[in-house]
Amino acid sequence: MRNIILTLFIGFSHISCSPAQTRQNVKTANDYVKPYNGSFRYGSNMGYYSPYTDEQLADIAVRAGINSLRPGFFENFAEFWGYDIRNNAFRHYDSLGMNENVCFIGYPSPEHRDKTLYCSKDSSALFANMYEPIWDKGENGTPVNDKNYYALFVYKTVNRFKKSVKFWEIWNEPDFGTTFKTEMAPGLPGAWWNTNPDPCEYALHAPVQHYIRLLRISYEVIKSIDPDAYVCTGGIGFPSFLDIILRQTDNPVDGSVTPQYPLKGGAYFDVLSFHSYPHIDGSVREWSNAINGFQYFRHSDRAVAGIYNRKKAFEEVLKKFGYEGNPFPQKHFIITECNIPAKAVGEFMGSYEAQRNFIVKAAIKAQEQGLLQFHVYSLGELTLEKDVRNEFDMMGLYQKLEGTKPYTSALTPTGIAYHSVSKILYGYNFDAVETQKLNLPKEVDGAAFKHPKTTAIIYCLWAKTQADNSEIATAYYTFPTPLSITGFSVKYWDYAKTLKVEKMTAKNIKLTGSPIFVLKN
Repeated sequence: MRNIILTLFIGFSHISCSPAQTRQNVKTANDYVKPYNGSFRYGSNMGYYSPYTDEQLADIAVRAGINSLRPGFFENFAEFWGYDIRNNAFRHYDSLGMNENVCFIGYPSPEHRDKTLYCSKDSSALFANMYEPIWDKGENGTPVNDKNYYALFVYKTVNRFKKSVKFWEIWNEPDFGTTFKTEMAPGLPGAWWNTNPDPCEYALHAPVQHYIRLLRISYEVIKSIDPDAYVCTGGIGFPSFLDIILRQTDNPVDGSVTPQYPLKGGAYFDVLSFHSYPHIDGSVREWSNAINGFQYFRHSDRAVAGIYNRKKAFEEVLKKFGYEGNPFPQKHFIITECNIPAKAVGEFMGSYEAQRNFIVKAAIKAQEQGLLQFHVYSLGELTLEKDVRNEFDMMGLYQKLEGTKPYTSALTPTGIAYHSVSKILYGYNFDAVETQKLNLPKEVDGAAFKHPKTTAIIYCLWAKTQADNSEIATAYYTFPTPLSITGFSVKYWDYAKTLKVEKMTAKNIKLTGSPIFVLKN
């Protein structure tokens, strides 16, 4: 997906700075964020794998337990092929029951790209004319101003796909960059916490206020068409970038508040969408003065903890700016790219055992953490194991898809595990009270899930991994007496393939680093 996006950064156009006309007295995300009442969804990124069609990719996604997709739709694609080119694909998603999808949007055609050189390396990646008025009087048959190319693109796109898409991500990884300033501590010179990034430092190659403008246009247009849709950040990776969004407006001069630019960026999104790759973000290593080097913790539990430590950091930023219910509504969270490698490359962790354990635990913890969806990166592996050169090459739920006959590639062990957790838990809700009743010892982790329409409860349990580059872990667990559990049925990580169910007693259960799913008899 990253490679596709990079090839789309071509062409030029121009940004005008005429008055920022907007619809007056319209509520924003500073006033209201719609509660989400749907079920937690197990998702995946789509990608492109020739000769598969989008419809065929959706078919095999279902076979991996996926019930939400993350396709992209770009203006450069739509302007070349026509806006209706994906209509059949999205209707097919609907027919498969995938109607609360995430779609990331943006990426202008060459004719509509801003050609301004804010960065000496390249022109802006964003649209020209974003500071044209968003709305007009319908002169061209639409309520949006056709001169505002991005507003028109959003209007056309959302009108076509609103039945299939619940979450609209604005761009993909807009904060992607190669500078350490993203992670520098607040107060240090150049840190993004106190300094706006230079356009050359990150993917957009434009002043950061232009991304806030992108959010503002998106929010106004999307909500005018589908008030129940959710506007999301574009899968960001750095809490410091969230701070940038929340501390200023879309004012292109300096991000300050003026009558034309009255609200800061938090007003223009409902959902904080973020990405997490714990093997590369520092989650599984710590500097040790004792050894004058890094100490590593490359195992699934530490990697999973890294995801939700990052979420906690985002929450702290939101809290800092009042997005905890007072004065502003809380934001929802989704994660739309996440994984670790199935094969170790360099210092990075990697094995199928670690990857499948990680994916199952991460999906379980996502629900405990209140996320609405969890999307694996990605649907298919990029190469055969013997050809792996990059840690992202083996992150698929399926073995290599590119160049293979459709429907012939097998699920990887991780694909089987993801299908299992979805098959077992989909429709169940995390239950904090029942989880507390488990009284888990420190060497055991897990969670309880309750069906909303029955009394059925499923317990997920595992022994915490602790050793570097090892998934070996052992612990023994007995259900507390107050739960009145004397026997149960257990399903394992490969249940989707084997359909195997075992009967056990509730005392001295031997747990390993691989989660089990326990159903009370």
